[in-house]
Parts: sequence; structure tokens; C-alpha cells
Amino acid sequence: MAKEVVEKIREFNRFYTSVIGVTNNHILESNYSLTEVRVMHEASNNPGITARQLKALLQMDEGYLSRLIAKLVKQKILLKKQSREDKRIFSLELSEKGKQMYTEFNKRSNDSVAALIQHLGNNDQIELVKLLNSVKTLLTKNK
Repeated sequence: MAKEVVEKIREFNRFYTSVIGVTNNHILESNYSLTEVRVMHEASNNPGITARQLKALLQMDEGYLSRLIAKLVKQKILLKKQSREDKRIFSLELSEKGKQMYTEFNKRSNDSVAALIQHLGNNDQIELVKLLNSVKTLLTKNK
């Protein structure tokens, strides 16, 4: 692989993380990291997801994920429910407080992206989505 390609991809990553504001370890001017909000997202969209499923989905270190889940449970954002069939397994879902927080994060994130692309015309927005889909397709090709 060409060194220049790697450098350009890394340059884009630095640009985009700066644009979306995740370089300060917090997202959407909150006290939560991108990873914490991503866990909330997965719990919202996959009620009953297990820590093992989250670990595989997010490709995270088990210890880090365990500490993150414990923090969100302690803050009453996540609910941890023990399986009736296997007492070693716990499912995760958002509490009412967590649902409210996630709804707000989701709205603010949508508003942020809308502001990011508001200067683009409809055709440019459509082109941007096509390009993003192309990147996604290329990065998952032959995996």
C-alpha cells in the first residue's frame, strides 16, 4: 500500500474528527465521550443487547467496556437485567433517563450534521451521501 494513501486517509480522519468535534473526548458539548454515546445508541436501537454483543459490534476492549457499562448503570442511564435462562448473562437497555438523554443527543447530532452541510445545495448533498456510501463499500469490500 502506498504511503501517500495512508497519509491521506489519516489526514482526512484528523479533519473529520475535528469538524464533528470529537477531539476533546466529549461529544455534543456534553460530559459523555463518543464511545459512551455510541453505547447509548446501540442500547436504544437494540434493546436487550448484551455486553458480549456490544463488544463484538463496537470492537472494544472487554475491560474498558465493562467499566463504561458500570458507569452508565451507576448514573442510571443504562439498566442491566439478568437473564432468567442463564444467570451469567445480562441484557442492557436505556432507562427512562437514558432514553431522554439519548433523544437529546440524537437531536443535537442531527442538528450538527444539518449545520455542517447546510451550505451545500441538494445535488451536492446527494453527491456527498453517494461518496460516503462508496467509502463504506470500499472499506468493507472482501471482509
